[in-house]
Amino acid sequence: MTNSLLLEDIPESERTPLVEWLLKIIAQQQLVIEQQRDTIAKLEAKVSQLEEKVGNLDEQILAAKKLKGKPKIRPSTLNQTQAPTARENKRAGSEKRSKKTSFVADEERVIEPLELPEGAKFNGYREYDVQDLVVKRHNIRFLLAEYVTCDGKTIVGKLPEEYQGHYGVTLRGFVLYQHHQCRVPQTLILEQLTELGIDISAGQVNRILICNKESFHAEQSQVLRAGLETAEYVHTDDTGARHQGQNGYCTVIGNDVFTHFSSTNSKSRENYLRILRGQNQDFILNEYSHSYLLTQQLPQCHLVKLQFSSVVICQGEAEWLVYLHGLGITSQQAVKVLTEAALLGSAIEHGLSPQMIILSDGARQFDILVHALCWIHMERGIRRLKGVTAQQLIEIEEVQDSLWEYYHQLKAYQNNPFELEKQRLVERFDEIFGKRYARHNGLNLALQQFCTHKEELLRVLDAPQLPLHTNAAEADIREYVTRRKISGGTRHDDGRRARDTFTGLKKTCRKLAYSFWQYLMSRLRGDDTVPYLPDVIRAKATVKTEVFSILIEAATPT
Repeated sequence: MTNSLLLEDIPESERTPLVEWLLKIIAQQQLVIEQQRDTIAKLEAKVSQLEEKVGNLDEQILAAKKLKGKPKIRPSTLNQTQAPTARENKRAGSEKRSKKTSFVADEERVIEPLELPEGAKFNGYREYDVQDLVVKRHNIRFLLAEYVTCDGKTIVGKLPEEYQGHYGVTLRGFVLYQHHQCRVPQTLILEQLTELGIDISAGQVNRILICNKESFHAEQSQVLRAGLETAEYVHTDDTGARHQGQNGYCTVIGNDVFTHFSSTNSKSRENYLRILRGQNQDFILNEYSHSYLLTQQLPQCHLVKLQFSSVVICQGEAEWLVYLHGLGITSQQAVKVLTEAALLGSAIEHGLSPQMIILSDGARQFDILVHALCWIHMERGIRRLKGVTAQQLIEIEEVQDSLWEYYHQLKAYQNNPFELEKQRLVERFDEIFGKRYARHNGLNLALQQFCTHKEELLRVLDAPQLPLHTNAAEADIREYVTRRKISGGTRHDDGRRARDTFTGLKKTCRKLAYSFWQYLMSRLRGDDTVPYLPDVIRAKATVKTEVFSILIEAATPT
């Protein structure tokens, strides 16, 4: 007997309560299903956490037992639809080049055949070039002529400047190059020099590396100033850098033409602004400081006590605190915000452009001036999501596909920016990241983050020269991560400063296409073989501006 027949047999007066009862049962079952679904989701998340924890414990056990972990086997490329050509695989600048053009013979040796038959005629020489190094100790004894005048004064020949200190230019340059370019620790440098016959102590190696480097420090400081004055954007990042046994931080600032490192004890916004201010010690509250205080919502009772202009208020930390206390501003938060505002005003007055874009990974200490965000770091919020159900996995994959498609469209826009495409990309952003998914709260929160930071993510639409990611900053700061694994931290303030200076100069030389070895030798000899790096940065900025003006003029209709 079918259900329809049973319902027809039920009197009308009893049918309605029965239907209501059945609907109530269905609603209760749906509620139970939803509760079970939530329970399953929580259990799946807990299982994932436990699996991750077990994996970490396994790695720790393997490390403690000094056993190898699970090998990382890359996927096979045999089934790729289109294999990359050999040219595409090559690193930039690795193309074949003729070695004969730069080869200069320092020595020629004639080799005759071991046996010659009678009547053989000489036909010239066949050239076979071999490159080699001459690595040996080279001691120089200077005989300083000494004369005594009629009045008893002694006149002595003057030692060349580059040979002051009993160690020559090449040896000092070699030590600096080995430590800062090749990351060789001081102990191994000492061992290497000793094996070459150099009579030198560990203290002397240390002094060569960190003492009397004021000219290098001054040039690196001017590299930062020239870079900030000419930059349309800078990338920035930080990492841990232990000093004197305490946790510290190293912050990198740079772009495609310069790099600057600064190691400090904190990574706050105040510290970042001090780096941007450079070597200056003044505090200024100008109009940009006023705007910053408004965005930070400084209480009105403090604002009315302040005057905003380009006049220097004071010099040094002590005078600044006295100034604030004289105004009756003593609360910790108010002093912190006002200090940040005064540092920003000082940095801008000394050449920092208020329109400069700061590209970062989203750390809030970098959120000043015109801030831009890295797309790669933002995508990680979606990549970390672990869908519980098959539908959630499909939704995550759908969002990732749309995100990377949009990312490639932004890259295409950088090569050919025009207004209609800009408007379309803005609308497409809202379509992708404004979408919401039922019963997938984690994905919705990740998408909301994109909407919240829409303006920072779409800076590239107004500044096509801006990178979409902070890979360059990651590459710069990786130098410190590698050095930290090799040599640990620093012990002396001069050592920390020397590490920052020479690492920044090395990176800047590489970006400006200068040999770091030639740079070191040029500075130690005091010649101009390698030009002053800040001048090169400013010259490149001038050329870039002129080229851009020509392109704009050519594109403007007559």
